Amino acid sequence: MIEQQKLLRLFKLIRLLADRPGRTLQQLADSLEVNKRTVYRYLKLLEEIGYLVDTDEHDRHFLFEADSPRRPAFTPEESALVSRLLTSAAPENPLRSSIRRKLYLTSELVPLADELLDRHQGQVVERLSEAIRDNRQVRLVRYQSANSGSIRDRLVDPLSFTENFALLTAYEPVSGKEKTFKTRRIEDVQVLDSTRTYTEAEQPVDLFGWSGNTIHRVLLRLTSRAYRLLIEDYPPTRAFTETCETGKWPYCFRGEVRDFRGIGRFILGLPGEVQVDEPEELKGYLRERAATAIW
Repeated sequence: MIEQQKLLRLFKLIRLLADRPGRTLQQLADSLEVNKRTVYRYLKLLEEIGYLVDTDEHDRHFLFEADSPRRPAFTPEESALVSRLLTSAAPENPLRSSIRRKLYLTSELVPLADELLDRHQGQVVERLSEAIRDNRQVRLVRYQSANSGSIRDRLVDPLSFTENFALLTAYEPVSGKEKTFKTRRIEDVQVLDSTRTYTEAEQPVDLFGWSGNTIHRVLLRLTSRAYRLLIEDYPPTRAFTETCETGKWPYCFRGEVRDFRGIGRFILGLPGEVQVDEPEELKGYLRERAATAIW
């Protein structure tokens, strides 16, 4: 398990370094949740196996890639469209991997890291699916909570997935609540012999991880920054987001939510970068939440 953790961190580091303009040693350490000395050892290892790690005048580290004579099979606009369509394709589709490789012909580094991390996530999803099928409890090993910032094991009763397996809905006995967990934040899964204790009727969850009986159709206009954060934090939303116009709001999100708390948290976290076109109920909810803020 320790070696697997090191491997995953190493490929996560490759992805971070491939993203210009690069990151400082401290930023890399924070992203990998290790100390700077460990990051330095990883950087030396990458250089030893042939990667060219460079540093700019701001002490930001990045991967140097020589220009390749090959050209991508798609234009940037085509790549963006195909990427959105891939998120809604079945994970087991045999053409998915080959299409994804074509999208990244300009860089051989990020796809390799993505492929291994996706393979790891596939193993996580497989074990969780097995536990759901066999009505077993699981231990989510070193789950990284975005709300509390903690990293710890979580004992849960797995219930269901959202589309694309990005989110797991599970009952946590210690808190007595149904919660959603991002599968990419789960380091490993242990399927236990104990049977699931939760017997309440399962409810579907929306793209933001919240359940409810009422479906609200939402239309948002997004800045480029808001769009990037949306698809990074909530990957299933990519299939419901598209370019809509030029200017301040180049992207639109059209989707359904079952509770305003999830999407509301995203909108309130980006003041001035998300415009709500509909529904009016969401606008009212946001006004109420903003009015209770204490600065």
